[in-house]
Amino acid sequence: MDLKVLLVEDDTFTRTTLAATVAHLGFEVVGAVAGAQEAMAVVGLRHIDVLVTDLDLGPGPSGIDVAFGVRALYEKTGVVILTSFSDPRLLSSSIKSAPDFSSYVVKQSLSDVGILKEAIIGSLNFTDSGKIGTDVDLSDSQVETLRLLSYGLSNAEIARVRVVTEKSVEQSIARIAKRLGIESSTSLNQRVALSRAFFQLTGATRHPHVHR
Repeated sequence: MDLKVLLVEDDTFTRTTLAATVAHLGFEVVGAVAGAQEAMAVVGLRHIDVLVTDLDLGPGPSGIDVAFGVRALYEKTGVVILTSFSDPRLLSSSIKSAPDFSSYVVKQSLSDVGILKEAIIGSLNFTDSGKIGTDVDLSDSQVETLRLLSYGLSNAEIARVRVVTEKSVEQSIARIAKRLGIESSTSLNQRVALSRAFFQLTGATRHPHVHR
């Protein structure tokens, strides 16, 4: 299928590998860029059928912002969002929903290139079958508390950020630990285990960027 694909990925190695993979699958790569500004420049010059973008593009606009920008110009563009996060709330509590009829593909599944091919072709069907939702069994406030804890913030600091009491933070952490099945003999061990759980959920080896 002769589809023109624009790739947006801020990591150079991943972007290069992704471009080679998409070309190998038989699609035309009309651009492989690192961020929103470069992506919109390509869209202004070239017609694209499908946008494939990483969700987390570092400081600044996210992949979802790029998707909205592209759809504002060409409403029938397919959108595939790549993410390490099974639940986008893990990236940021303020992250907005993707445009309608977007597909999410978890990066860890890309070892099977057939999944990427199906996502690119399927993105033009304009159905919600490829969307992922809130897959982590935590409330929005609990996800935010877990994120802040994983960044190394103390209970007092988390309380200030979330405008709640320290007692409320302590109770929230206890509920999160119970929900995730984490039992530790000390508060420190519990925080370490919760941080590890966060990074396992995100598939990250470092702190994700926080978009403001």
